[in-house]
Amino acid sequence: MNKKHSKGITLIEILLVVGLLIILLSFAVPSINGAAIKADMNAATENVRYSLQAARRTARMSESEIMMNISSENGAQQTISFAATGQRGAGSVLQIQNYSLPPDIVLVSERNTFHFDERGLVSDPGRVLLVSRVDETVTSTIEIQ
Repeated sequence: MNKKHSKGITLIEILLVVGLLIILLSFAVPSINGAAIKADMNAATENVRYSLQAARRTARMSESEIMMNISSENGAQQTISFAATGQRGAGSVLQIQNYSLPPDIVLVSERNTFHFDERGLVSDPGRVLLVSRVDETVTSTIEIQ
């Protein structure tokens, strides 16, 4: 008997492999997206902490009071800004960069202003909460003490 063996793959085999790849990728995409959201949150948390350290350091070095102001959240991008206050600091130029939060992260706080005295201490400690607008389960809390 003469058997003919075909060399190559059939359309059914190709469709089966493509279907399996699509199923596998459908599980991978959400986890990749979740990792990106968490990476954005970690970066924003570190930037806010760095801004707080810079405000403390500037208050101590200049021996002046520093006010940290958090812009209110009106659906727009929030900004953390700093100003020198008190007798020594009024009108002086600060070396602290304002920080704009990423558009997909909102900062929630009991109040919008924190004051650092000339020793770099917060007059009324509190906390701020960073929340992802994409996935509200991704949060980060920063204590301001």
